[in-house]
Amino acid sequence: MPTLATPAAHRAGVAVIAAIAFSVVAPVAIWFDDRLVALALLGQGVVLGSLSPTLRAVGIVTTLLPSLCLAWGLLGVMPALRSIGRGEVVPRVGAALQRLGLSVLLVGLYEPIGRAVLLAALTLAPGRLAIEIGVSTNAVLLVALGATLMALGPVLRGAATALEENQGFV
Repeated sequence: MPTLATPAAHRAGVAVIAAIAFSVVAPVAIWFDDRLVALALLGQGVVLGSLSPTLRAVGIVTTLLPSLCLAWGLLGVMPALRSIGRGEVVPRVGAALQRLGLSVLLVGLYEPIGRAVLLAALTLAPGRLAIEIGVSTNAVLLVALGATLMALGPVLRGAATALEENQGFV
């Protein structure tokens, strides 16, 4: 008999797939349209002409890398969502949580580096080179969230193992 968590777990799985698809397709689509790139960079102080194929490639790679990292973490959560939907506490859920935490942490650490590389590539011309050095609040929050999820993963795995052992005594 399905539990109340099953529909929610199914919706979460659909949301994960939609988020992965959007985060991978959107950066690629943006970098193939000069107008969308200009809109995305509005407020960065970067004035662009026509984008070279090399610059497009750098833009795609720097914006796609965090999306792929998060996709790796989110895809690891998919099997765990089935267990959560059935109301099971299993070690796999803790491992998935730890993997998701690592991917979020890596994205937070990458954010200032990726932004600096992208800005340098966009302004790479004599007398125009600019590099932004700094850490945004978003990056700090991503690192904190990722570290928290990574810390909770082993705790949940241990709790699941203890639950399995204790069920043998009942």
